[in-house]
Amino acid sequence: MIYKVSVDDHIIRCLLKDRPVRVVAAVTTGIGLEAARRHGVVAGGQVALSRAATSGLLVATLSKGKERVTLQVLGDGPLGGAVVDARAKGDVRAYLKEPGVLIPATPGERVRLFEYLGRKGIVSVIRDLGLKQRFQGQSSMLSGEIDADVEHYLTTSEQIESAMGCDAVLGGDGSIVAAGGVLVQCMPDGGQTNMVAEMWRRLRFDAVFDTLKSRPGITAEDLARAVLGEFADELDVLDIRPVQFHCDCTLERVCESLTLIASDELQAMIDEDEGAEITCDFCRETYVFNAAQLIAIRDAAGPRATS
Repeated sequence: MIYKVSVDDHIIRCLLKDRPVRVVAAVTTGIGLEAARRHGVVAGGQVALSRAATSGLLVATLSKGKERVTLQVLGDGPLGGAVVDARAKGDVRAYLKEPGVLIPATPGERVRLFEYLGRKGIVSVIRDLGLKQRFQGQSSMLSGEIDADVEHYLTTSEQIESAMGCDAVLGGDGSIVAAGGVLVQCMPDGGQTNMVAEMWRRLRFDAVFDTLKSRPGITAEDLARAVLGEFADELDVLDIRPVQFHCDCTLERVCESLTLIASDELQAMIDEDEGAEITCDFCRETYVFNAAQLIAIRDAAGPRATS
């Protein structure tokens, strides 16, 4: 299902003229707001969820529309981690493992996540390019900051020299007023590691946050140019597409998942609970089934193994 988001949310894919460097930038303010509303997160939790969603969108840009990326950043802190499902066509959904954890945040100041996400854990990425085979990689967490840890994954596991920065700015009422991110990567054997290293330095020193804070209505192209600095005039935008918070859960898919439950577990729902209530992790949509509906699902599925 698709929810109303800011019409300004969009992502661009670019190259630098005469340099083997690709740049991807996104404005995701509406996505951050919708994800926070759906999951009921406040304060710094909004920022964590927004950074995760934006990171996933930036990673899912190797193809023009078929690619799907599942991103997990799982740490040993109380937040537990973040899970993102993003598609190159612009759809993204995400959730936090422990959305009820309160992360203090001051409007107009950058939120640091490492105390809540932890510094030990993994970053896992599954890429589905629409082919028969999926590609999966993993790296250790480095800093406890979602964007920096995804950057570390790209550089070490996929072996693409990368610089990534994603952030969200909170306004006076405590809600997101601006969100977005930038990814700069060397093309294979591009020889531009010094240039990407300079982008890494800028992004680690809050270039994305500072730009979003000072220019909350900025476009993705202007955000990329602000980060690129003296390289901005070399930016060549290849394409632009809208992005949105989108979850593809449906009643039909939930019914299909119930048919896979062991017979004795499904019978317990009927006998003991007189129904079932299933909530989607990604969008928090709740699907309610009474006993009669579960009986119909059980009978249609036929005999199955017990748990």
